[in-house]
Amino acid sequence: MTAVPLRKRVRVKTLLLVLLCGWLFAAHLGVLLQYGLDGQSASVGDALLARNAETASANAVTSVVVSYRGFDTLGEVTVLFLAATGIGLFFGGHGRAESHRPEPPMSPPNEMMVTGVRLLFPVLILLGVYVVLHGHLSPGGGFQGGVIIATAFFLRMLADPAFRLRHARIGLLESLSGSGFVLMGLLGLSLAGTATFLGNFLPHPVTEMGRLLSAGVIPIIYALVGVKVGAEVAAIFGDMLERRGQQSPGLLGDESDT
Repeated sequence: MTAVPLRKRVRVKTLLLVLLCGWLFAAHLGVLLQYGLDGQSASVGDALLARNAETASANAVTSVVVSYRGFDTLGEVTVLFLAATGIGLFFGGHGRAESHRPEPPMSPPNEMMVTGVRLLFPVLILLGVYVVLHGHLSPGGGFQGGVIIATAFFLRMLADPAFRLRHARIGLLESLSGSGFVLMGLLGLSLAGTATFLGNFLPHPVTEMGRLLSAGVIPIIYALVGVKVGAEVAAIFGDMLERRGQQSPGLLGDESDT
């Protein structure tokens, strides 16, 4: 047995923090089990499903996310933007502060990975665009499709160390898509016909439900969200790989921007 006393092996503050987190988890779990399955919660979902025809969206989840829960969606996009900004600042400052620390060299990608990524890259881009544009018709949307597109560029950066994202273009895409999202919300809020944030102010007859050009402004909003999410997640991947590449000089070779 070790000779270190128990009070030194167990940190009191850490133990208290773990106990506090456990108590909060148990308390919230009790609240959810008591009130999460009652009739009132079920009636909210039924009411939203009954009103889904107002948006002419075949996917009821999209109606909630983009229309009835628009402010929450704006908050999610803002959180993702702040996370991408924080990661970029972290890796930028971290690289300058510890550039003297040597890192193990990166192994070049093998031929199987390079060939596989060349085949998958256009397929993933097409799949991501499809998921974004069909978010009002089937499961998917801007968040899911944007991550798929960002994953395609992430694989491309892994297979080709000389491939780098141009951060100026990424920042421009983020700014334009974010501004367009807010503009659509303000237009819906200011027009008398909707008077709500992200209000569906474009024509959206119920008879067109199920078609690609339907649901009014919802496909446009999801397209803007897809561009913004794809740009931000791709920027996160790029910052991580560039940080790794700065520690292994001589491997990247000439930059190829996009």
